[in-house]
Amino acid sequence: MHSWIGLSDEVRLGLLTEWIVPELVDEVLTACGRLDAKPRPLSSRFMVYFVLALALFQQDSYDDVAENLVGAMGEMDQAVPNKSSFTRARQQLGSAPLEGVFRRVAGAIAPPALEAAFWHGMRVAAVDGFLLDVALAENVIRPGRTPAPGLAVVGLVALVGALAQPTVHAS
Repeated sequence: MHSWIGLSDEVRLGLLTEWIVPELVDEVLTACGRLDAKPRPLSSRFMVYFVLALALFQQDSYDDVAENLVGAMGEMDQAVPNKSSFTRARQQLGSAPLEGVFRRVAGAIAPPALEAAFWHGMRVAAVDGFLLDVALAENVIRPGRTPAPGLAVVGLVALVGALAQPTVHAS
């Protein structure tokens, strides 16, 4: 099990909102035609962060993740809407804004000049994956295939510049 499981109430998701800033999310929502015309409890911006947080904390409940986003974003009051409201809001959001955010932030962060980010001329990277439970797996498979119990997510992650900096100890 991953060390983050069950820790969404301790993390508070501040780094998520620092790295994927609201301005970036609003630009993507505008480009996708999903930016809210008027304020609502489960805004499109909130739902983008909510879906990202669900992926980070897949073992936590909707309520736990939502409560922590409420605290991190300050966009909502402390009342967490019911699960059916989240379902409707996710359907209204669709996948295009999430793909747009991904395309804006995906890529290597470590600069080419950082020696620790390369080994024999190749960028250092890691591959990892996990399974997400999918409520309606039959809706995400191709016809003629057996329904799967979940959705496999595999990622290729490049070394982050800040983590690649060598530590120098004075002796």
